Amino acid sequence: MSKGKIYQDPQFKYIDSYSEREVVQLTNYLGHSHHLYFTDDCWINNGRSFVFISDRENAKNFFRYDLDAGTITQLTDLKGTRPSSGYYGEPNHAFYFWAAQVLYELNMDTLEERAIYEIPSATVTPGRPGVTADGKSICSMLSEYPPEDKPQVAFSYSQFREHFRNPPLAQMTRIEIATGKAEVILEDRRYMTHVNPSPVLPDIMTYCHEGPWQWVDQRMWGLNIQTGETWKIRPQDGSVSVGHEYWFSDGERIGYHGSTREEDEQMLFGFLKWDNNSHVERQFPFRSIHFHSLNEDLIVGDGTPAFVFSNAGLEGMGSRPFIQLFKWNGEQYIGPKILSFHRSTFNDQHAHCHPRFTPDGKSVLYTSDLTAYSNMYLVEVGDFDELPDLTNEVR
Repeated sequence: MSKGKIYQDPQFKYIDSYSEREVVQLTNYLGHSHHLYFTDDCWINNGRSFVFISDRENAKNFFRYDLDAGTITQLTDLKGTRPSSGYYGEPNHAFYFWAAQVLYELNMDTLEERAIYEIPSATVTPGRPGVTADGKSICSMLSEYPPEDKPQVAFSYSQFREHFRNPPLAQMTRIEIATGKAEVILEDRRYMTHVNPSPVLPDIMTYCHEGPWQWVDQRMWGLNIQTGETWKIRPQDGSVSVGHEYWFSDGERIGYHGSTREEDEQMLFGFLKWDNNSHVERQFPFRSIHFHSLNEDLIVGDGTPAFVFSNAGLEGMGSRPFIQLFKWNGEQYIGPKILSFHRSTFNDQHAHCHPRFTPDGKSVLYTSDLTAYSNMYLVEVGDFDELPDLTNEVR
């Protein structure tokens, strides 16, 4: 296995039994394949190619998927490390990722790697990197977690509550891409993640106070990268639990979802500008784990994890394992419509659907482990009104 190696997994096309949309299974290998986290830029070649992660030949690496040819090109040859995510920087035509304690720049044409920065302490864990809109800096949360006092088996979210109760020293760090110079722009002893620079505003980014949503007083925060000024985004004031914030394609507005903290919990979706202006928030008819959109007009949700053997009779359990679409009519969101039945278990991050629109808004890319291994799927949006409604009667 080496950089530049070409794979061509046979694509499998099928008609979804609920929506009757054609779904294309893009990968098929004896190992997990999944696209990047839904807020991390992965699209290249005018949206016809994207970077993803795959387990191949007993190693986890980054690959490029070319939609037109159906080919898969290996981008890295990492041994002994397991990358969790990365970020494509359009201004530099380069991909950025952490491998252990080292931050790398990968030239997308030559596949040459350049080490930008190395964390001086082995006890510090880097978070996902984010590239500023001008391509000059990487922002990443560097966290020093308290040492474990007993052996623990590692699995997805295994330390989610513990990191909230016993938070790390977390430093929001800006790293200059050209020189590798690092500067701490925000520091707190707190569990903080979801570093997400605006794709348009080079000085503005978001991050979150992490932990179980019902325990976090204020999850969504804005940060001026140059001044260090930080502020609440959609102040919660004890009334709601909201998060999974992401940038609309205009780079100024932010989408999010959540629920009220009342006894009769109500689902919510909202969007607003990064400075809290132009705020719109509405109740939602169904729950999803993640949402994504390019703007307010059409949003996609991933429902909830599937029951392993069947989805029959799951409304009592609240399970809705469907890729769902919601449409803004100027007053409220209508839907959901069923785009496809994903049936994913959400067992660890590689099996989270994390649906995301292609840059042209015509299709949705998502991941599912319905075939035992996680694979990537692409489904065309088509006509919203022609899709079936997701109701309590759907089995």
